[in-house]
Amino acid sequence: MFSNHFLVANVLGILLVYFPVSVTSAQGFRFLATGDVPYTVEQDGKYRQLLKQSEAEDFAFLMHVGDFKSGDGACSDSEFIKIRDLFRAYPKPVVYTPGDNEWTDCHTVNADPVERLEALRRLFFHDRSTLRLDSLEAIHQSVEPQFAKYAENYRFTKAGVLFIVAHIVGSGNNLRPNDPPSMKEFNDRNVANMAFLRASFAEVVTNEVPGVVVVIHANPDFEKGGQAGFTDFLTVMREFLSKYRKPVVCIHGDSHYYRIDKPLQAKPGGTFLHFTRLEVFGSPNVAGVVVSVDSKDPQVFSYRPYYLNE
Repeated sequence: MFSNHFLVANVLGILLVYFPVSVTSAQGFRFLATGDVPYTVEQDGKYRQLLKQSEAEDFAFLMHVGDFKSGDGACSDSEFIKIRDLFRAYPKPVVYTPGDNEWTDCHTVNADPVERLEALRRLFFHDRSTLRLDSLEAIHQSVEPQFAKYAENYRFTKAGVLFIVAHIVGSGNNLRPNDPPSMKEFNDRNVANMAFLRASFAEVVTNEVPGVVVVIHANPDFEKGGQAGFTDFLTVMREFLSKYRKPVVCIHGDSHYYRIDKPLQAKPGGTFLHFTRLEVFGSPNVAGVVVSVDSKDPQVFSYRPYYLNE
């Protein structure tokens, strides 16, 4: 005869096999990070398949870190709407920050970058049904009158972890000294970005947040910091990391090189070991990165690639 304990154990085992326990809990969840894709018709098809595949997963949200089109592709409303509709149809919120291919590089295809940025804001951020960030209780910088245009800067908290999405973009962050409209745009947005980051970091320190995710598009050259468009960003990051010693990850795209490393040096020396850079896959590779978050784990974040099932 089998004991009742044996029967209970077997029933539980069967339940675990057929009804796997989700990693999502009060202190743990997962999300899918992507970016720099799709650039071609073929990649568009594969990216749609990847998103459809991901719908069966327990991801809390989708992340796209910018560049949803190629740099030489049309910077038209129709191109924007195609991706807007894809994001809108995804059954979970979409955490998105603009890439350079969407606007700063549009001068190369005879479009006005500043005008294209306004179109992005209208389609992806002013229309709240596109990304559905309200379900994450996101707080946008645009609620502050002096920064009313910067709806693309926002933050939200999940399981105690603070996500900070800042509009820091490739192609030098749109710092183009020979183009006065671009310089005005860069200077104004840079002021807004630094104010937003400093306010967000102050909230982290005050509330003793267990971990922080900073989401940008650009690869800001953490190793050398040689581009003027990212100088202030790197300065503010170092200031914050010198005060806050819990895990921080910066998720970005731009250079299409999947990596997880610790590239940021403290000054005068040493490495910020509690800081991690995650760069997502990019064209020609259509893939994502699963980021698992557990606020009770001292390391908080863990990562693994996510591929399209063939």
